[in-house]
Amino acid sequence: LLTVTTTGIAQESTGSQSASYRQVVSANPFGWILLPWYNAEYERRVAERITVALSGSEIDWGDGGGFYSVNAAFRYYPSGTPFRGFYLGPRIGVFWESPGLDDVELSRYDAEAGFGPRLGLGFEMGYAWLLGAERHLSISVGGGATRIFDSTPIPVIRLVNVGWAF
Repeated sequence: LLTVTTTGIAQESTGSQSASYRQVVSANPFGWILLPWYNAEYERRVAERITVALSGSEIDWGDGGGFYSVNAAFRYYPSGTPFRGFYLGPRIGVFWESPGLDDVELSRYDAEAGFGPRLGLGFEMGYAWLLGAERHLSISVGGGATRIFDSTPIPVIRLVNVGWAF
């Protein structure tokens, strides 16, 4: 029992270093490799348990069309250590779909046809790790949903983001 307690305390003390990091920059490398799906994110600690994240993503449909988004998220880390452990929180963003010019006449390229920027509100949750001796390597997964106003909800997928904490 003493060995297990000592190991637990030692693990907790090494994690305290990660609390001093102020920000994480990350992206999804698997989206770049496997799909025409690009995303990047910047997350910054603003309080003991709260971070703010800014992200952007693009999914290319081909023929000049695609789906694009720019989001801001507030993340609450109940464990008290930002960038590590379970997180959840609201998000707000601007989403737009661009048709391929081969598929849709240019005159239909407007908000009434379902294209152009739209505001959305949502919720996400996930889990984040800081790995390595100095705990700089960030890996996170998660998901959620966003309701785009005057449209249908869309899933929020954080397949695997890999980044750097500093």
